[in-house]
Amino acid sequence: MWRAATLGCLVAASVSSFAPAPHRRHAMALHISDAGDLIAKFERDNGGKVFEKLVEYPCEFTIKVIGKHEDSFAGDMVGYISKTVDVAPEKIKFTTTPSGKGTYTSVTIEAPVASADQLYECYAVLRNDPRVRMAL
Repeated sequence: MWRAATLGCLVAASVSSFAPAPHRRHAMALHISDAGDLIAKFERDNGGKVFEKLVEYPCEFTIKVIGKHEDSFAGDMVGYISKTVDVAPEKIKFTTTPSGKGTYTSVTIEAPVASADQLYECYAVLRNDPRVRMAL
């Protein structure tokens, strides 16, 4: 089985191979959907969800959340993960990175997940927040 970090590298490598040309405005949406297609293909070919087949549990799975910059954004995202995995927020490691113009914030969270179902629930909870633009 692959570890969580390996899966992230797989997705990052597949996404970077579709890097947008500087003059193409819509290339970003295309290359993100291509990464989703690779995951969908894996699930079809292997008869299961990617996080059930490729990740060994329990583990600390790296989740990156990108959303509108607000002072409470990072704390709220860590709070959602905390409730989902039933771990105190202060025990969850995370980092933040502002976008170049300060419009968005990226929060990288080390989510201590016990199962694939718990990991899928983390993503579902994060995507319910209207400030979240993307959860990877």
